[in-house]
Amino acid sequence: MNYIMKKLSDAITVTGIVNLHFFEFKKDFSTKNEKHPFYELLFVNKGKIHVSSDDYTGVVSKNEMIIHRANTLHSLSCESDSEPSVIIIGFGCNSSAINCFSKAPLILGESKIKKLAEIVKEGRNVFAPPYNVPVYDMKKKRNQLFASEQMLKILLEYFLIKLIREHDFNEKAEDGNESPLLINEIITYVNDNFLERITIDELAFLFKTNRATICKEFKLNTGKTVVEFINDKKFDIAKTKILSSSYTFTKIAEELNFESIHYFTRFFKKMSGMTPKEFRGKEKFANK
Repeated sequence: MNYIMKKLSDAITVTGIVNLHFFEFKKDFSTKNEKHPFYELLFVNKGKIHVSSDDYTGVVSKNEMIIHRANTLHSLSCESDSEPSVIIIGFGCNSSAINCFSKAPLILGESKIKKLAEIVKEGRNVFAPPYNVPVYDMKKKRNQLFASEQMLKILLEYFLIKLIREHDFNEKAEDGNESPLLINEIITYVNDNFLERITIDELAFLFKTNRATICKEFKLNTGKTVVEFINDKKFDIAKTKILSSSYTFTKIAEELNFESIHYFTRFFKKMSGMTPKEFRGKEKFANK
């Protein structure tokens, strides 16, 4: 058997990291306006900070993030009653898809904050201190853990991809009034993977919800249970292939991932009241 290797494309690539800091600013701290040819991620871990940029001017508060676009003027300042702690990551990126995060602060949930913490920790494996003072040329550690730089790149790309995916889906949800459960995402997943074995428990795990909610929302939005939805799709494909003389029943059963021709025949008879052979014969007779 000849296996064919499929090349995987990159939708977003982190091309490099300029700096990765965890700052604890003092009251009344401020920076001058600056711009540079790379993106700058700012996350407020504690307190609040005032940001001024070409895209957004206002406050960024605890658990909020904003990403300044490359080559845009920006500055920050601390209020007299606040000593914020922030994460700042300067990085190169080939995708303008992250530009949407420059227009307003984004609240990060617990999972995103944990992922950001992983990025910071991996950054400690790559770069030497200091981490809490401005450094324009961060030095790499001589003795790094295996693949630290690659891991840092992967973690940051993963973080950005998740942000973009959720932002894109939320934009669609606002236009189409989708359920808060992101039920359309679940429907899309089932639609794309129905030939595989899909269980309700698997869906509950993948989409961070429970069996009862999935069953209720799925039927509410499709008019069918998950099993009915999958069976109907398999049945429609089976009918098309049965009417094609180039497909044997065994081949159809294999392509639809039935364990055997026996299971496929039983499935088809339950759905149509006929065996595949009877259905093919009836349709051929009807078309004469």
